Amino acid sequence: MADRRHSPTSGPSDPEALAALLEQTLSGASGRSLAGGAVRQTVQALGRAIVAGHYDASRPLPTETELAAEYAVGRNAMREAIKVLAGKGLIRTARRYGSRVRPREEWSILDPDVLAWLLREPDGIGRFLVEISELREIVEPRAAELAATRATDEEAEAIVALAARLAVETMPQVLDTDVAFHLAVLNASHNRLLSGFARPLDVLLRVQFLVSAHGIAAEYAYSPSADYHMGIAEGIRGRDPRKARDAVMAMLTRNRGIAEKVAGPS
Repeated sequence: MADRRHSPTSGPSDPEALAALLEQTLSGASGRSLAGGAVRQTVQALGRAIVAGHYDASRPLPTETELAAEYAVGRNAMREAIKVLAGKGLIRTARRYGSRVRPREEWSILDPDVLAWLLREPDGIGRFLVEISELREIVEPRAAELAATRATDEEAEAIVALAARLAVETMPQVLDTDVAFHLAVLNASHNRLLSGFARPLDVLLRVQFLVSAHGIAAEYAYSPSADYHMGIAEGIRGRDPRKARDAVMAMLTRNRGIAEKVAGPS
């Protein structure tokens, strides 16, 4: 059960409203500054349509002129929108053969916009929660082990301080602190490749926490799990890799159990 003190008092209760919240919250995290206005709106509309399967991947997309008419925008706005969506891996452009929708496995799944559009699918929320739980189980336990052996004293104390804040902060500040905690552990591993994963993990965690806070039943809603986090932090400060790893696994196992209930039968 969620800690009611941290539960949202109100918020989106359907995938459409949740996706809109995610798009608003994560709009600056996609790595490309859009021109706003018509281009941004066209990227959103065409991107959603592609993810929803409105265009047959085995056939060329309509021409720029046809798409511009369909979405009631100018050709220049549509051309720029197609470039942005190509950068997100959704579209392959070729002068001779026309533009096509790429296979789903080629989409930039870590892009915040693409994630938000996928969450609009009927199974989007449950599937995402299960997949992020699986990903975190692969990455975070080992990162915590490494942090317990490699973190500086200052890094270890900072991680403990973040864990302590989770016990007293309320929404929405607690979400930022939760993300900061996990990124601090990742960086304290002093593994350059793990640290390089910090930006994608930042986006994924924010999506997970927002979904959990606003997009699922109250009985499964977001909780900062302060005790679990303090267990991880104490393992790192105490230079106890096994304790740190076990605390991470205990938390993530709980999260996966909730995710599987939200997702329902596979």
